[in-house]
Amino acid sequence: MPRVFLSYSHEEPEHDQWVMDLGKLLRENGVDAYLDKWDLIPGQDTTYFMESQIRDSDFVILICTPIYADKSNIPRGGVGYEKNIISAEMLQANDLRPKFIPVLRRGTFDSSLPTYLGSKYAVDFRDDKEQQNALDELLRAVYKQPHPEKPPLGSNPFNQPVTLTVDSSMIAVKSSDLKLEVVQQDQDIHVWEKEARGRFEYLCASRLNKEKVNPFADGFWQASFVLLSKPDMSGLNKFLEQLRASETHRTGWDIGWVPTRSGIAPYPYQGGIEVWLAEDGDKGPSHSDFWRAEPVGRFALFRGYQEDDSDFQHQLNLKERIIDFSLILWRISELLLYIDSFAKQMSVGDSMAVLKIAWTALNNRRIGYHKADFDKIYENYICCQDTVDSMYKILSCANIKKNLIHDVHEITLPLFEAFNFFSVSEEQIKDHIAKLFDPEKEGV
Repeated sequence: MPRVFLSYSHEEPEHDQWVMDLGKLLRENGVDAYLDKWDLIPGQDTTYFMESQIRDSDFVILICTPIYADKSNIPRGGVGYEKNIISAEMLQANDLRPKFIPVLRRGTFDSSLPTYLGSKYAVDFRDDKEQQNALDELLRAVYKQPHPEKPPLGSNPFNQPVTLTVDSSMIAVKSSDLKLEVVQQDQDIHVWEKEARGRFEYLCASRLNKEKVNPFADGFWQASFVLLSKPDMSGLNKFLEQLRASETHRTGWDIGWVPTRSGIAPYPYQGGIEVWLAEDGDKGPSHSDFWRAEPVGRFALFRGYQEDDSDFQHQLNLKERIIDFSLILWRISELLLYIDSFAKQMSVGDSMAVLKIAWTALNNRRIGYHKADFDKIYENYICCQDTVDSMYKILSCANIKKNLIHDVHEITLPLFEAFNFFSVSEEQIKDHIAKLFDPEKEGV
């Protein structure tokens, strides 16, 4: 029989009773349901209880309300701690099986589902008159049963001696298939980004020394990409060598750098390879990285802002927080060149790729520039929002160098425009990254 754990927030007694009633209904239908009211023994360690229940259950049912979402999005307390465990478990699920099933009890999908769930579909239990239909849908999910109205699968028409008629409706389906392919690409990158973010937040909560400064406290940027041509799966030993060979050696702090020193060297984790360079909080933001790569062609990087380093701020005598537009151009150029190298090492050099960048903690930062004789803050260019996302599709990794200047411009445009319409031309980008990448010298 399937085993499930019910995760919920303690609110008013009526809500707690509803959760127990749901658990009772599940057990009456052959589902071995667990929840803290029944199974947490007085004196038992609550952290161990949550970890073991989430780990050992076939499914975790998340009872979603606005209060549950608020507690989940704050990384402390019982529900907040469960969120860290769930985020890590979602990353461990290499087959992306739907182990975590959201149940919408109150509010809306936007207000009640925690952010780490992303676009997961929820079973709607809000209408008391529709409880039986919702329960049926939940039981189908737990027992992995198809919807009763789903038509049976027919036979292959090409294996039968019949005449195949093509009409306009079939052409429309093909057009729809193309749209579905694009949607699937978007879902792949969104799922990967959220999985990686959950793993990053879990490590920040568990590995950073609470008595030292959190290098990511003032913000960080996240870069995630997915290759759409799947490489031949290889062992992690070979994959590690491919990652080493993917380093571009264009700067002193390479994106995807594979260190060798004990304590920061790469380690295998759940079918992928990770590098944690934040140690326990000793390093400054620009020397605090976390990256994770998987041999299916996925990579994610988290890095603090160099502009937030104390040495950088002291050198420029900064009195306020900035985003250095020249450093942004360098980092995104580095990233694209790394994708080019990564795809080649994975033997899918002409693969399409989907890339998503997220910059955080931008509110009230200003645009700056660090070069000698030019170090200044552009007073009129201030950001009034906290985060900016940029998603970009690379049609062929083999053409990254050829299109680099244009792609850097397109990727960074949403970020710069958030700073009161600040802009950088492609010609300026070419000048700023000339020492990193010069198209003429590269022969492209």
